[in-house]
Amino acid sequence: MTFYSPTVGVGYVFISNVIASGFTMLLLYRQFSNLTWHLDSALIKRMIYYAFPLLIAGFAGMVNETFDRAVYKYLAPDANHALRDLGIYSACYKLRIIMTLFVQTFRYAAEPFFFAQHDKEDKKETYAKVMTWFVITCSFIFLGVMLFIDVIKLFIGEQFRSGIDVVPVLLLANLCLGVFYNLSMWYKLTEKTRYGAYFSIFGAVLTIILLFGLIPSFGYMGAAWATFITYFAMMIVSFITGQKHYPIPYKVKNDVFYVLLSLMLFSLSAYLQHQLDLPGSVKWIVNIILLFVFPFVVFRMNKDLLVKKQKVESQQNTIGRRN
Repeated sequence: MTFYSPTVGVGYVFISNVIASGFTMLLLYRQFSNLTWHLDSALIKRMIYYAFPLLIAGFAGMVNETFDRAVYKYLAPDANHALRDLGIYSACYKLRIIMTLFVQTFRYAAEPFFFAQHDKEDKKETYAKVMTWFVITCSFIFLGVMLFIDVIKLFIGEQFRSGIDVVPVLLLANLCLGVFYNLSMWYKLTEKTRYGAYFSIFGAVLTIILLFGLIPSFGYMGAAWATFITYFAMMIVSFITGQKHYPIPYKVKNDVFYVLLSLMLFSLSAYLQHQLDLPGSVKWIVNIILLFVFPFVVFRMNKDLLVKKQKVESQQNTIGRRN
């Protein structure tokens, strides 16, 4: 007797997810058993009003994330090699995984943190600092991936590496998406979640327009640029709107500088490699030096702030020991 049936096919993926979710509920049965069930119609209405726009935003966000690969074979400039190019693009798309993991981890951790800070007097200054360090981290990830792309590309097959040029564009797209997530807290904190739906629908429409306009001419590079332009536009629109409804003193010039610094260091590495044709060992040494230039500049720019923070923490520890 066997439980496997070839006719189910990918249905086993959904079955396994249902089983996993059910098992999770069993592990949490004690928490559920202590709940007191009471329907609060006013609270339910408020929850729906708050959450429904986010549901719409989620569906629209899926268009931004997946629509390029869904329509590529129908829009590819070379129909005979559409599936080959789609495979190359999809494989290189995965190389942004380091940035994706960080952005998703930040997203899950940041929301409860932002809500916890909402009642504090210096909350807006805290939000601005979080944004700055988020941009610094993403810029450093971008630089690290691109300086050592020759190693990272080994994670995909050799036949897929011809599309490696999409990686920096997709990494920057992910950085913009992460900044958008960071900015999106203003409408969640003010319970104006309808703006989240507006931004995501705007992004979905822009994605579709750009994909139909760029893929027929530029292939998968067009798809990559469509992703970047969409997330960049969503970031800008969210920032401008947020500053009107919930102004936060972001250090925009500094944040932009960190991104440009990572781009300049990456460009310098590419220029040296192209002009001087550096041997392998020298190239790695140069790239390691360039990688450490970034945190050095960041430290120099934030030295006073970091020293001040250390002094405050030292004073707090001293007072705590005396008490």
